[in-house]
Amino acid sequence: MAGVHYRKVTGLDQSEVADGYVIYDAPRDRVHFLNPTGAIVLELCDGTRGAADIAQFLAASFGLAEPPAASVQECLATLLAEGLIEPCEPS
Repeated sequence: MAGVHYRKVTGLDQSEVADGYVIYDAPRDRVHFLNPTGAIVLELCDGTRGAADIAQFLAASFGLAEPPAASVQECLATLLAEGLIEPCEPS
């Protein structure tokens, strides 16, 4: 989904834990466990970034030789499927 930006959906109750996040999705009555990478990607979904931006941010932050584009796409797809993020207009 080139050019699409993402943001967290409203109504999530998230708590930081030692190995990521625990998120309670009250509208859907579901609990989600995100590992540290998933938690970072979720936080980067603020409406100002798309998949390529998130991958570039991770590469710069962690000193990676290449942006982890495929991993970011997979993570975004999972977050979308679980209803934790939604596509949005760039803000």
